[in-house]
Order: sequence, then C-alpha cells, then structure tokens
Amino acid sequence: MHPHAPTLTPGAYVDPARSAPAGRQRGWGRFTLMTRSFILLVATSGVAAGVLWMKKETPNPAGAVATREAPLVEARSLKPLLETANAAKLAPYAAKMSSARSQEAVSSPQPKEKDASHAMTQWPREVVLRGTPQVHSVSQDAKSGEYVYQTEHFEFSCDIALGVDVVRHFAHVFEATHLLNCQLPLDLKPAPESLRKLYRARILSKDADYTALRKAPGGGGFYSSRDKCMYVPASSLGVKIAGERVLLDQSIESNSTLIHEITHQMMNRWVSLLPLWLLEGSAEYVASADFVHGRFSLGQMEDRLKQRLRSLGAQRKDNASVRCNMLNVAELLKLNHKTWSAGMPSPAGHENYTSALLLTYYLYHLDRGREGAGIIAMLRAVGEGMPHEDALRQFILAGRKPAELEGEIGMAFARMGVELKFTRRGGAVFEP
Repeated sequence: MHPHAPTLTPGAYVDPARSAPAGRQRGWGRFTLMTRSFILLVATSGVAAGVLWMKKETPNPAGAVATREAPLVEARSLKPLLETANAAKLAPYAAKMSSARSQEAVSSPQPKEKDASHAMTQWPREVVLRGTPQVHSVSQDAKSGEYVYQTEHFEFSCDIALGVDVVRHFAHVFEATHLLNCQLPLDLKPAPESLRKLYRARILSKDADYTALRKAPGGGGFYSSRDKCMYVPASSLGVKIAGERVLLDQSIESNSTLIHEITHQMMNRWVSLLPLWLLEGSAEYVASADFVHGRFSLGQMEDRLKQRLRSLGAQRKDNASVRCNMLNVAELLKLNHKTWSAGMPSPAGHENYTSALLLTYYLYHLDRGREGAGIIAMLRAVGEGMPHEDALRQFILAGRKPAELEGEIGMAFARMGVELKFTRRGGAVFEP
C-alpha cells in the first residue's frame, strides 16, 4: 500500500455513484443563495435610485396649489355698492343675474333629488307617481249616506259606497297632480288648507246634484276656496252607478279639467296673493301636460301647448302651427275676478284662459334665460310679503313696458308656430 493512501476502516466502502450527486446538491444550494442575494441587491439599488431622482425632480415636497379668487368673493366685495344703489334701477340686472344663475345650474350636473315632494332645480321632463296609491276606508255610514276614504294626501267623501278599488283607480289623478305641483321649480310648497291635514274632495254620484252645486252644466270638477273643498261628479272620474253596482268606465280619455281644478287646490295659499292670470295660467299649464295613469310627460310641452290652444278655440294653420287671439298684456296683467267672470259666457271666456296660459308658458320657458328665473323670483318675493304688483314690476317687467313685453311674446311664439293676434277690450291697464 502506498504510504500516503487513505486509511479505511475495515468493512467501509465508498460508492462513487452516491457521492457525486451529493456534491452537486451542495453546489446548487450555494448558487441559489447567491442568486437571491443578487436580486435583493438590485431591488434595493433601484429603490434608492428612485428616491434620489424624486428628490432631485421635486425639491419642494409640499404640493403646490394654484388658487383663483372665486366669483362669490368678487360679489361680496360689491355688497356696499349694491346697498347704496337704487333697487328699482338694478331690477333688470338682478333679473339677468338670476337668469344667468339658472343657465349655470342647467349646464352643471345636479344632485339627485332626495325627497319627491320637494321642488326640483330644473323643469322636469317627466313626473311619475311610484306605486299604487294606498286607500283606507275611514267611514261607511249607510244610514247617513256618508262614505269616507283617505289616501296619503286626500280625503274623499261620497254619498254612496264606492269601494277601495274604485277610489284607488281615480286617486292616481289626485296624487300625481299633487306630486307634479310639488316638483315644479316654482317651489309652490303645496299644503292643505289651514287647520286641515288632508285635501278634501267631495264625489257626487248624481250629475244633477253636481250641476245644482256648480250652478252651471258640464265641467269635470271645481274647487271652492270658500268651502276649501273640491267638488267632482263621479261620471268625470270614470265611475258609473248602475243600481247598487259601481262600475269603472275605462273610456275616459282626458282628465285635463280635473287636473286644472286640483292644481287650484294645490295653490290654495296663493289665491289671495297672486294675480288671476297667473293662478289660471298655472292651472292651465299643468292641465296641458300629457297624463296617463299616474305619469305626467312634459318633454313635448310645445306640442301639448298647441293641442291645448286648439281645445280652447285656436285655429289650425297647418300640422305644426296654430293661430289664436290673446288679450293685450297691459289689460291681462290687470284682469280681476269680476272681469274674468263677466267674460265666461262669451268667447272672451276662452280668450281669458288662452291668454293666461300663453303668458304663463312664456314666463316659464321663453322669457330671457328660458328657465323661469323671473317668475320664480316673483313667487319668492310674494311669498315673503311683497305685493304682487311690485314683484311683477321688478321681476317680470324688469324695466320693460307692457307693450315691449307683448312684442317679445309675439316673436317668441311665432318661432314656435303660434301666431298671436293681440286684442283690445278697453279695460283697465297695468301701470309699470
């Protein structure tokens, strides 16, 4: 044996086939460790380089915000000047500013309305009564012939038992009209008459009883401000009485008269505050909207206006235009209840409604900013105690004479396809 040869314990044997893989395994472990260390080093170096670059490119870590003085700040700075200026001379400018604000509101997104009973910030294209009105039978007194039903906002009394299902059928008209008047941007804030929680409506089963009460034949209902109650013939609601049976007539196509009168009831607190042309014009406007089973559609109000004008006696020129008379603006603004009632049996009665509707529609949608800024400002001022004559001068005429406003009305409707002929009756005129 060679002197430097390794000494083996007797019986020990080294297998070359087993010792080689063990060596390779130890070598692979060292390689893996080195690779991981290299990756960690590269990542750390990258982060450090990024931090150094950011410090170089952004010497001031505090965010720089560019500020610009808002228009409101400028407006506040003008307050002392406005306080010393003549309010009457500033009225036209106030109206223009109000109109500009309305246009700005239209161009900017509006938040979703939280409460369906609150006025909207824009003129709605559609108002829908969600769900079916809930009807409760409050009283069924066969002995006295008094039957009472209630919905969320109305109390209906009748001299016969109508039944909950029948009342639910026509309650759509009442509740939807209430909702529309609540949501119009006029912000009318409809509420029942004083000392009442619900609006009252008396349903008369016999047309003869209704005619005797109204003292005139026809009509789908009327609101009595004296009685604080709506009177409606059952027949106008699609209710037919056949002996002891109560049937529904589905052929009733129009509820416009009823909607007109319900709107009067919604505006009960405004009756003594507003001019007659606006009270009637507002009711006519709502009645002009397309209504189908709880849904008011106001997206095509120009077409609906022409249809309403034709129903009031306007002549059709062609498929897209009409021709009608309108009382001159100076007399219309001064029209009182006595003059209005005197004209009812004659063609002047239709002309009164036509004139009120046209002036109201113009102020809602066509005057200046086209968003009703003037009429909304007038209503707010009157609601705060300003006489309607003063509010009319400041926010509607706004520096214009009635003749000038009349000229603007004629041109605006001509562009819509409504040709107006202004009439003169020789009555009292409004003094600007």
